[in-house]
Amino acid sequence: MILLISFRPNLNKCLFLMFVASAIVLAGCGGGAKSMSAAPTFVTNPPTAASQGAPYSYQVGTDFADATLTLTTSPQGATLTGNTIAWSPSAAQSRVPNQFVVTASNATGKTVQTWSVTPAGTVSGTWIDTQWTPDGPVRVVPSILGLVSIVPRAVVPQPDGSFQTLTGSWNSDGTFTILNVPGGYYWLEPAGVGYWTSSSTFDFGTDLNAPTFSGTVGVSTTTINANLDGLDPLLAEDEVSFLWGLPPIVLLGSNGASSLGATTMSVGAITNSNAGFSQPEPSIAVQYEPETAGSLNLLKLGPEVSLPQVAFTAGTFNTINVTLTHSTETSFDLNVKGSAWAPLLNNVGASAPTSEAIDIGVMVEPYMQGKTLGAIPFGIPLLLGPSNQALGLSRSSLTIGCASSGPNSASSSGETPITTDQDFGTVKFEDPFPATWPRVFRFCQTTSVPIPIPGLTTPVSFNVVASETTVLPTTQIAPLIGPVQNPTIQEKNFFSPTTVSPTGVTLSWTAPSGSPVTGYEIAMFSVGALPGGGQTYLRGPGFYTTKTSATLPPLQAGTTCVFVITAMLDGAANFETSPNRSALPTASASIVSAPITISTGP
Repeated sequence: MILLISFRPNLNKCLFLMFVASAIVLAGCGGGAKSMSAAPTFVTNPPTAASQGAPYSYQVGTDFADATLTLTTSPQGATLTGNTIAWSPSAAQSRVPNQFVVTASNATGKTVQTWSVTPAGTVSGTWIDTQWTPDGPVRVVPSILGLVSIVPRAVVPQPDGSFQTLTGSWNSDGTFTILNVPGGYYWLEPAGVGYWTSSSTFDFGTDLNAPTFSGTVGVSTTTINANLDGLDPLLAEDEVSFLWGLPPIVLLGSNGASSLGATTMSVGAITNSNAGFSQPEPSIAVQYEPETAGSLNLLKLGPEVSLPQVAFTAGTFNTINVTLTHSTETSFDLNVKGSAWAPLLNNVGASAPTSEAIDIGVMVEPYMQGKTLGAIPFGIPLLLGPSNQALGLSRSSLTIGCASSGPNSASSSGETPITTDQDFGTVKFEDPFPATWPRVFRFCQTTSVPIPIPGLTTPVSFNVVASETTVLPTTQIAPLIGPVQNPTIQEKNFFSPTTVSPTGVTLSWTAPSGSPVTGYEIAMFSVGALPGGGQTYLRGPGFYTTKTSATLPPLQAGTTCVFVITAMLDGAANFETSPNRSALPTASASIVSAPITISTGP
C-alpha cells in the first residue's frame, strides 16, 4: 500500500510536467506570431503607371521578412534586386501591356502576385511619299509639311468621356513624334484628318506617279503653240489636247466643233508662271473620239504621240510641231450586273433621290512599273465615261473617277444608273503605252439626295456614290461591297433630324455585306456661307476607323451638320498604320445623314 501511495504522486507529477512543457511549446507559436505552416502573403500593391524611358520601381513587401522573392515573368530589362523590381520601358514595350509575375516562397509554400503595366509612350511616324518617275521611284517629303498650321496631334479619350489633346511636331525629314501617349486607341491627326488607331508607328505617305515640279525664281509670260497633224477628221464630240509634263504642267486643248472634218489643228496657251520650261518633260498629244457601247456614249483614245523629252524657253513664244499616229486597239466586254448595283442606291439618305448618274473609265498609270495604285493619283485616260466628258477640255489631264460623296458640285452625266443586268458588248480604245504600266478600270454610280438646311426652303443636293476600281474586267461587273447597315447617332435614327451635345457624339452601324472592308470614313459637313452669298454644307473634318462605331472628338456647338459614312475597301491600305498606301482593288459605298444640330449645352 505504501508503495502504491508514493507511486501515484510521482506519476501525477510526471503528467503535470509533460502538460506544462506542451503548453510552453504552444505558447511559443502563439501570441500573434505567424505559424510556420502558412505561405507568405503580399502586403504591397504594385504601381501600374509608367512612361517610356523613365525608371519604374516597385518594392515588394510580404508578411515574412525572410521570404524568398523570384521574378518569374517580366518584360525584357526588368530586374529584381533584394525586394526591389526596377525597369525602364523601351519604345517597343510602351503603349502595350507588359506582364509581371513575382513569387514569394518559404519552407511551407508560395504565393504569386500578378499585374500588368502599359507605359505611356512616343507615337512616331512619317509622311514621305514614294514618287514614281521615268527614272524609278523617289522618296519625297511633301512641301505641305512646311506649313506652320500642320501639327500632328493625338486626341486621347479619357475615362470621364472627355478627350485630351497631345501635340507633336513635324521634322524636316518628314517624321513626327508625339510624347507620352497612353496605351490603347486614340485619334491620330497627322494633318487634320483623324485615324482611330492604337499603333505607336504610322506611315502617312502616298505612292504617286508625278514628277517633281521644276520651277524658276521669277514669273514670266510664256506662249506655247502646238501644231498637231495626223488627226482623224474631227467630229464635234472629239477632244484634242497637248500635255506638257505628266501630269501636265501646261495643257493645250480644243474640241472638234471648231474645225469639223479637219485633220490638223493648232492649240496654244499663254501662261504666266514660274514653271521651269527649260527642264525637259515627257509630253503627249492625244485625240479622243466617240465610242458607243449599247446606250452609253463614251470617248476613247484614238491617234496620239508620246514625246519623251520636251523643253521650251520661258518668257518667249514657243512652237512645237507633232504628228499623231494610230496604235493597236485593245478591248474588253462591258457587262454590268445592274441588279446587284441597284440596292446600293436605295435607302442611302433621309429623302428619295432626285437625280442619278453613271461613270465608266479606263486609265493607264505612267511609270508605275511593278505596282498598281488603287487611289489613282494620276493617269492618262484611255476611255472616258459620260461624267468625265462634262469636265471639258481639261479632262485629259485628270484621273478618271466619280464625284466624291458630298454636296453636289458637278452636273449629272445624263446617263441613268444601270439597275438591271446588261451586257453592253465590246468596248475598244487605242493603247500605245508600255505594257509594264498598269491599266485601271473604274465603274461608279451616283444618286443625289436632297438635304435641307434648317430655315431655308431650297435643299442642298448631296452626291451619294458607290464605286469600284479594278484591273480591266474579264467577268460581269458587280459591286465588291455595299453601304453600312442600321446606322445610328447617339442611338437615334441616322436618317432623322436630331440634336446631340458637342461631346461624346457616337456613330454606330453594322458592317456591310460583300467582301470584308478595309474600314470606314466619317465625313462631316457643316452649314457655312458661300463666297458669293447663300449657304451650303461645307466639308469639315474627316475620321477613319476599322471599327463599326466611333466616338468623335468634341464638335463645334451651335452648328448644323451632315455626316457621310463611307464603307471602303482597298487592296493595301491599313487605316490604323498606313492609310494611303493603296492598291487594287478598291471600292466604296456611302450613306448620308439627316441634318444634325450640335447643341450649345452639354
